[in-house]
Amino acid sequence: MGATTMTDAAPWYEHLRERYRPDRVRLLLVAESAPDPGGAERRFFYAPVLSAHDNLFRGVVRALYGTSPGRKADDKTPWLERLRDDGVFLIDLVPSPVDKLTSGARASARRQGVRPCIETITRLDPSGIVVCHAPTFRLLRGPLRDARLPLLHVDPIPFPLGNWREEFVAGVRDALGRSDDASLRSLCRSRWEPE
Repeated sequence: MGATTMTDAAPWYEHLRERYRPDRVRLLLVAESAPDPGGAERRFFYAPVLSAHDNLFRGVVRALYGTSPGRKADDKTPWLERLRDDGVFLIDLVPSPVDKLTSGARASARRQGVRPCIETITRLDPSGIVVCHAPTFRLLRGPLRDARLPLLHVDPIPFPLGNWREEFVAGVRDALGRSDDASLRSLCRSRWEPE
């Protein structure tokens, strides 16, 4: 697959996402947007093959299951099915990639995405929400609280790039562990022993 425009990329992402939508969303993860591949092959949390750049996917699997999802080019399908079966679902604040936009355009796209994102979250009716990107968290925190949606953390959790992955893992585990919802706490069923 080559480069795509933002308008033709959104259906590709949504098709993959919908394949793994749980019947009941227990834990909703909210990220900024899917990554812009530039001229390379598209990659995405819900893409079937593990990429070297699958930072969010690696962080989520590590946080929830205490292990690595594998190596580059491994099949992600068993993990994606497990996440779906456990009621874990990921959406993005912005429906098309924004990571290669100028900082002003990127911030504007995030602001424009707040209302539609809150509407989507309301429809999904999750038991708990974790926002996986600090600038996205800062935009959504107030509207999520105003809408009485179950945000599980009060401080931003950093996006799990390699140097922030352990902080991300700890933040997600802490958020789930503090939940009043037993079904969310049960996502932490492993004791996260070191690999």
